[in-house]
Amino acid sequence: MNWLTKLFSKKSNNQLVMKFSKQDNLWLVMKGYDILYIGDEPQCNAYMWNHISK
Repeated sequence: MNWLTKLFSKKSNNQLVMKFSKQDNLWLVMKGYDILYIGDEPQCNAYMWNHISK
């Protein structure tokens, strides 16, 4: 039944997400489908820490 909740749940497009691009060998900070920052893992963590909505 867990797959059913994942199917119908919507992710918030206002949330910052960090993803690794295997193709480019870089980390990306994304908001929805928009790429906000590209760098290595510590840089992306710092970016997210500085731009988290409080």
